[in-house]
Amino acid sequence: MNLYTSLTLRYLKENKKRTIVTIVSIILSTALICGIGNIYESFMDYQIRQTIENDGDFHATFYDIKKSDLDYITKSAGLTKSGLSDNLGYAKINPEKDNLMQVKAYDKTTFDGYQIKLKEGNLPTNNKEIVLSENIASKINKKIGDTITLDIGKRVDENGEEISGWQSENETLKDIKSKSFKIVGIINKPGFEYESGILTAITYLDINNQPANDDFNVSIAVKKPKEVYTIASQISKNLGLKTGTTEENTEENSSMHYSNDTDEFYENLSFNEHLLRLQGASAYANINNGMTSIIALVTSLVIVCTIATVYNSFSISISERKKQFGILNSIGATKSQVMKLVFIEGILVSIIAIPIGLISGTVAIDLVFKTIQALFETSFIADMNLRVVYNPYIMIFSTVIVLITILISALLPAISAAKISPLEAIKNSGNYKLGKVKDSKLVRLLFNTEGVLAYKNLRRNKRKFRTTLFSLIISIVIFISFSGFMTLFLKANTVHMGQMNHDIYIYKNGSNEGSKIINELKDIKGINNIAIQNDYGIGLNVKEKDINQTYKDLIENYYTKEKVGNEYSYDFINSMVKMPGDIAINNLKLKDGSFDKETAIRENGVILVRESYYEEKGKKGEVILTNYKVGDTIDAYVSYYDEENDKEVKETIKLKVMAITDDLIPGAYSYNYMGIDFITYDEVGEKFNFESYGNSVYMSTDKQENTRNEIKEIANKEGYKIVDEIEEAKAMEQSIMAMQVFVYGFITVISLVSVTNIVNTISTNINLRKRELAIIKSIGVTPGGFNKMICLEGILYGILSLLYGLPIGIGMVVLMNSILGDIIQFGLVLPWSSIIICIIGIFVITFIASYIPMKKINKENIIENIRQESI
Repeated sequence: MNLYTSLTLRYLKENKKRTIVTIVSIILSTALICGIGNIYESFMDYQIRQTIENDGDFHATFYDIKKSDLDYITKSAGLTKSGLSDNLGYAKINPEKDNLMQVKAYDKTTFDGYQIKLKEGNLPTNNKEIVLSENIASKINKKIGDTITLDIGKRVDENGEEISGWQSENETLKDIKSKSFKIVGIINKPGFEYESGILTAITYLDINNQPANDDFNVSIAVKKPKEVYTIASQISKNLGLKTGTTEENTEENSSMHYSNDTDEFYENLSFNEHLLRLQGASAYANINNGMTSIIALVTSLVIVCTIATVYNSFSISISERKKQFGILNSIGATKSQVMKLVFIEGILVSIIAIPIGLISGTVAIDLVFKTIQALFETSFIADMNLRVVYNPYIMIFSTVIVLITILISALLPAISAAKISPLEAIKNSGNYKLGKVKDSKLVRLLFNTEGVLAYKNLRRNKRKFRTTLFSLIISIVIFISFSGFMTLFLKANTVHMGQMNHDIYIYKNGSNEGSKIINELKDIKGINNIAIQNDYGIGLNVKEKDINQTYKDLIENYYTKEKVGNEYSYDFINSMVKMPGDIAINNLKLKDGSFDKETAIRENGVILVRESYYEEKGKKGEVILTNYKVGDTIDAYVSYYDEENDKEVKETIKLKVMAITDDLIPGAYSYNYMGIDFITYDEVGEKFNFESYGNSVYMSTDKQENTRNEIKEIANKEGYKIVDEIEEAKAMEQSIMAMQVFVYGFITVISLVSVTNIVNTISTNINLRKRELAIIKSIGVTPGGFNKMICLEGILYGILSLLYGLPIGIGMVVLMNSILGDIIQFGLVLPWSSIIICIIGIFVITFIASYIPMKKINKENIIENIRQESI
């Protein structure tokens, strides 16, 4: 061990408190950076696993390819593998029931590509063997080793047209052929087997035993996913398959498949675009780019916070050892040798902190995933079965970033240490401004003499003042930015997944007795809200001046526009009038206006739901399409078909906006898709000949068993069928709680980094000024005045840091909102509660950081502190 290392180690040991604070800060920062990377990798891993389970790990699939043309595909350059499959048709699982199975044939590569997993038995090895989905096995009286005869045919509707997809009521099978198979295995439910009543059976496809004129499906995977469109297009060209940029080709040719990425139609060719997006090779690259940008921004904030913390630690270390560096310079130490001392200190704390931070970040995320799966079993996050992906690149990246951060943090203090002259160190005057320090009239007015002293103490050493203020500002920016990021995350999830604001609903075909059952249900104490589904479609003639100009392009792409008189009007054809009943209306939270029933009936009053939902390629969100405000009268119309005159008739109605809300009534999962909803009373609807039905009633309850039993008793008595969605509602609640664990976990960790930084900076600065403060006490400042002065220093730091930190923090949230707006749009969302907590917290923390060293100084001897040689 050389002299520099031994000197540094001795200093670190003598200042254990500061060393520990620095190490803890680096550990937390490393854990955060590593944790963010681990979460991103884990979510990407889940999405890729889920996509492969549902859609296979192939990048594209060609359909109905002749056996003689297979070599055009399978022997193309750039492929990693190709798999063959065939849809043999459909068969009834049980003759007495309507359940269907789809019979497929896969070769070995396709079995692997679609992640077909055995529950028991073996996979088929010839076309006389078959495996059944576990859902089929539970519906038939067959076991492994038995022979099953299937009547396989095509699905057709009542008009004889061939159909696919979800099972319908009036469909039948035609062109039936019987075929017998030996059941050799039971497979787990494949990811592509949805809850549509159509289950899966798979036999083996041996291409060598197939007739030359048979058609097959060929799935391919390529070496470089971004090249799949070029490769597949070339193969299509070789096969003579068509491509087109308009839907015209699809009208006469149902074999055309649309690609979002190229905005083209391909004959007998489709792409696995979800997998391609995750691999950075699709039109939805904006999603990956947006998420990467936000993560990069958040990581940058953590890095800046780490720089501030470590820089403060080294800056304080230099101040404490100023005399030591001066003596070293006086006995011949070079500038590079002095700088080396500081860098060795940085390397030593890095060797200790970084490995602990990497382990902590990885283990912490693993524990969070396992905790969520244990505590929130029914949440969709638990269903995701997230696992920590141990990506070495994340570890290396985190280590390099933190090392660079520490070296940057140590650089300026090291340069400062190298410049210290022996005379300056002995005089102890380098850090202080000589001469008159500028006063502040506002501070004098608000805080009197003690405030002026506090203000001048801060201003006297500009470097320390700016360093401390910067540290506080960064802490504020970090807290608000992270809080804003998590608020955006929760809001984006709500937009993406929808809301579930009911947990039970009842329905009755042809019923118009809604008011009767509502009168019985409203007396049940456990019901929080009730809404009847009475929705009527209307159109709106929206004048150009009334549309939201921000979304003019979106509106013009979706709605027709015509000139009426001297101005243009847009035809909002898919708007809605909802009449959910008095209880649901009374429970709405109004953003503006009021909704009196008598006035509403008299003036055709409505509540405007100002938000609408929309989707486009790679993007979705909530938008405000119009500028309607309380008091506006809206030109609407109701359309109906006049059979006598064989034409469509539009009947004009007038609606007056009396209130505005952003709430959704029970039963509504999201806002109207590119339309506007209006909520009103039944009596208003009756004026437009809108009848009040009660065939579907949605309720939100306290989720107690006795409440549900009372609802079911009334529903059964009135002949209503019951759909109890308590489990779905609880799953949604648990999902939200699980996400909040992520949210508040991250905010807690980043708050610890920030608080550590603030307390360390302020309390150390006060401790380093013991001599100066002892002199102030010795010239007659009272104990109360001294305490006030120290506390005011903390308050002034808090005020100044908030003046800079709040605007910057809010600006960062706005920036993240803008980036996320390329993926999910929902307007500006600010974390107001976190901003309030930050304002209160910064004053509490700065007060505590000042109070603790102040109490310690008050107990120490003034003369001993004045005689203290170091700053």
